[in-house]
Formats: sequence, C-alpha cells, structure tokens
Amino acid sequence: MIEGANTSPFTQIAHIARSQGLKGELKVLFEIDSVEAIEQILVVYLRSDRGDFYPCRIANLRVEGKGNKISFFVQFENIADRTSAEALKNKAVFIETTLAEQLFSDEAEEENLIDYEILNDRNKSIGLVIDFMDSGAQVVVTVATNSGSLLIPIVDEFVTEIDHQTKIIRCQNLAVLEDL
Repeated sequence: MIEGANTSPFTQIAHIARSQGLKGELKVLFEIDSVEAIEQILVVYLRSDRGDFYPCRIANLRVEGKGNKISFFVQFENIADRTSAEALKNKAVFIETTLAEQLFSDEAEEENLIDYEILNDRNKSIGLVIDFMDSGAQVVVTVATNSGSLLIPIVDEFVTEIDHQTKIIRCQNLAVLEDL
C-alpha cells in the first residue's frame, strides 16, 4: 500500500454561515481562534457539488468583535453580489494541509508542555512535566519529582517564565504547593 494515499491534500478550517450585505460578503465560522493565522490565509478551497475542490482568493477579510466573540467576514474575488454569496451558504472551507500544519503547529506546540523541565526560584531542577490539563480557567501541569508528583497551575503566582526554546518552566512559591 502506498503510504499517505488516503490522506487528503486539504484540511477543513471553517464553514460559511451566511451572506452579509449586498456585495457578496460572507460570514465565515472558523474552527480555530488564531486571528493572526487566519489573516495569513490568501486562498481557500471550496467543494463543488461533484466533490471537486476549487480555489477562492480572499479579496478582503474583516474581523469584528462583539463582547467575547469574534466574527469573520470574507469577501472572495469572484463573488460580487448577494445571490452568488447565498449559493455558498453552509459550504465547508478548506486550505492545503501543508499550510494548515505550518500555520497551526506553533499553536499546538505552545500548548504541549510535556517534557519541559521545572526550575524553582533558585534554579534547582524540580522535575519534568509528565502531563497537563486545561481546565478552561487555567492550565495545570503534573510534574514528576523525586518525591512523587506535583501539580502546578500555570499562573503568575507560581510561573515566572516559560521558555519554549529550552523547554524550561521557571517557577516560584512552590513550597506552598508541596505542602498540599
């Protein structure tokens, strides 16, 4: 069997919710939250009714924030009116898989803290991160130490620096956590 034969060259990143206005602008719901990454995308792919992918160049991207929600409004080059935009409602939006990996791998690496070394405020090694949990409010790492495991919330009270280059997390006030 050929390796990678069943992998798609495209990755879905969004879908078109509805048209907006009379000039063909579309409200697009992205599956990712990184505005910076989305702004780097120049060409997306849509699927025809036959299932073929076809490119659409983004002419304009407008980001609008209301409260804690971000909305994206996209104008494609060849969509000039509301009727053309309505035809795209509920269509999936894709980009090339290689581009998706480039744009969104940095985000995943930042979230993955496994094997980072924990140093206390005296630069002494406490242990290595063996697991992490995102509770929504904060990330908590589980650190394997010589005396068992230690849970450290990634908050300013305990973490002073996370160095992704050297995979080191510098901490303070760990005695409070060790007593728990």
